[in-house]
Amino acid sequence: MRTSRYRGVYTDGRHFYTPSKFKESVYGEKIVEQKGKVYRRWEPIRSKLSAAMHLHLENFHFKNSRILYLGAATGTTVSHLSDIGDIIWAVEISPLSLNKLVHLAEKRDNIVPVLEDARYPDKYSIFVEKPEVLYQDISQRDQVDIFIKNMEYFSPPYGYLMLKTRTIDVRKKPKEILREKAKEIGDFYSIEEIINISKYQKDHYAIVVRR
Repeated sequence: MRTSRYRGVYTDGRHFYTPSKFKESVYGEKIVEQKGKVYRRWEPIRSKLSAAMHLHLENFHFKNSRILYLGAATGTTVSHLSDIGDIIWAVEISPLSLNKLVHLAEKRDNIVPVLEDARYPDKYSIFVEKPEVLYQDISQRDQVDIFIKNMEYFSPPYGYLMLKTRTIDVRKKPKEILREKAKEIGDFYSIEEIINISKYQKDHYAIVVRR
């Protein structure tokens, strides 16, 4: 196991791993122990951020960062960011998913589960304090509007949007939707990179922006 190009993340030459205080897996991922240290494999088929990393993501701003995570679901990617980040405010609209997040947060004291609709940042702003990174993975038609609204409200320096093209319009080709939404986002922020992660997550793109 050695350090990877991504701060706080390790690699065995093929897979990425995050160092963990806990020996058990969160979502069935492989656990590796070396020299008294525990590492959790970061699976690209389960995490869109890991998928982007496997496809040579250039911008990685999560080490020791304060992260606002929109669409946290059951905590797959959140758990890995918890291993390397400072604090993660995990916003999720589903009570069922949040229940699993709460169990995760009971062990990991840097995860703050928030049951709210990401379309209304004013409703959960009381829990969030000066995030440095906004990460969004939401399967809704208005996902870009939600992303921009939260970027404007919280003003983090960096934003990561996992764009789900098929939930926006199934009649258009993914590349066409990407062009439209990239132009919309580009009117507000500098787009640092766009990665097609369809190899691991069908019809998805990872978009990284800077204020």
